[in-house]
Amino acid sequence: MTKFILTLSLTLFFSTLKAQVDTIYAIPKKLIDASLKQGTSQYLVFIKFKQMPKQSKTFVWDRKVSVRQVNGKDHIEVVQHWYGADSTDYRYVYSLVDKENYLPTYHKTISKRTGIEAFDFYDNKIKGSDSVANNKKATFELITKKPLNWELDLETFTILDLKEGKRFAINYYHPGGRSNPQFYEYKVTGSEKLNTIDGKQIDCWKLRIDYNAKSYAVFYISKKSREIIKMDEDFGMGTRYKVKLATNM
Repeated sequence: MTKFILTLSLTLFFSTLKAQVDTIYAIPKKLIDASLKQGTSQYLVFIKFKQMPKQSKTFVWDRKVSVRQVNGKDHIEVVQHWYGADSTDYRYVYSLVDKENYLPTYHKTISKRTGIEAFDFYDNKIKGSDSVANNKKATFELITKKPLNWELDLETFTILDLKEGKRFAINYYHPGGRSNPQFYEYKVTGSEKLNTIDGKQIDCWKLRIDYNAKSYAVFYISKKSREIIKMDEDFGMGTRYKVKLATNM
């Protein structure tokens, strides 16, 4: 009986350890230094709507990651260009995060649909940038500790310590978005080998988020290169796929 209780206790203990969630307020510099990939990546983004199955939207995302100094500190600079069918679909995104902890310091978007939106991030608040001309978010202010920038999810996932069964609660925020910063849980649900057009295979981690009971996304992240190879998403009204166009094998 004593042996049974001890075995049961150990089983429950290790099950609890396995179920623990890594809470991500920031990302340690050692992970950033070990895994950050500089350079340009391109993704084909394909969207289908469930009520209009014969219609779709297609975009190409160009994302360039580099390191530069801002006010004497090393920052990670991410420049995005989103290209669609016409100029109204084009979106420019410029982001800076502190290389010490991956926390944002600045974010700016430009598009015909929303105009110019720019934000400065402080330790205890996010404010619309008053130094940017025609900033539609110039009067914006949100009192909050710094969250991670959700616009950089494709870059963020590549520097996480991914392992079988790991779960991450990430304090994410879309700059200027309707929802305040909050924790979103991502979990490594397993592995899968993806076939490439040249007959090779890429062994990937599968990182999943469930937005609700019906909506989810799965990111396939190369174990070797740590690049996001593709994403499958069901967002309720439709499905969205992101596929990396240029990959160094």
